[in-house]
Amino acid sequence: MIISNIYKRAFNVLSKMPFKLWGLSLLSSLLTILVLVFGVLPIVIVPVIAVLSAGMAAVYLDGFNGKEVYSDQLFKAFKDFWRTAGGMCWKKLWIFIWFLVPIAGPFIAVSKYYAYSFTPYILNEEKSVNATAALRKSMQDTNGYKLQMFCAEFIPNLLIYAVMAILALLSKIPFVGILFAVITVIVQLVYTLFAPLFFGLVHAGFYEYAKTPIKSTTYSAPQAPQTPQAQSAPVQTPVQAPVQPQTTKQAAPTENDTPKPITCPVCDSVNAPNTHFCYKCGSKLD
Repeated sequence: MIISNIYKRAFNVLSKMPFKLWGLSLLSSLLTILVLVFGVLPIVIVPVIAVLSAGMAAVYLDGFNGKEVYSDQLFKAFKDFWRTAGGMCWKKLWIFIWFLVPIAGPFIAVSKYYAYSFTPYILNEEKSVNATAALRKSMQDTNGYKLQMFCAEFIPNLLIYAVMAILALLSKIPFVGILFAVITVIVQLVYTLFAPLFFGLVHAGFYEYAKTPIKSTTYSAPQAPQTPQAQSAPVQTPVQAPVQPQTTKQAAPTENDTPKPITCPVCDSVNAPNTHFCYKCGSKLD
């Protein structure tokens, strides 16, 4: 259910600003190439590229939340360069170390990749968390989401590659094969241009859902709170002592204090109080 909601939201965002997101992604790629060409030293190249990737994660998160995206957001992480670079490099180092484990290393590395995937968002959004603590917090926040994140990324990619393989086989058919060859090229082009954007939004969506999880797809209206019983007056003792001030009764919560369900403006579904996204259609709730 969470995957379908995130997919809907990601498709909605991508359909509204495809060229803006693609342009920022292209800018990030060009800057990465420039760093690789002119950086010379790995000690310069690695942290700068890591901070650029954190900036792109900020773009995806703002886009998923329905905000306008600008090139300024791409350089957001440079305002806290050393902390962000340290956290991102620490993340990549640990994934590489886990990969070196004999036999099971690649599988552990994949699991750790998703366990550490919230690191750039934490570094961007939670300034009080230091570089190494960001990884530990990411592991806590991704608990219960890693398998869903893997399926949300692996299964669509597997289906796309299967479709392209079938089209490649059909392109071998005489005469009509040229048509399938053209379709194959178009599918590969669209996939290359927009798949990274879509999955970047999906990753940001999981981070947003992890902050405000929806535990159930059904929602019952909250019950009215019970009025607390009045506190009895303290018993006066005959001993000589300063007179204790009388305790005042706590005011019973009013109807306005009770959290109210939120109705989705798109599909009219009733959502739990204080949720940010519709459980049914994935639309952002004001």
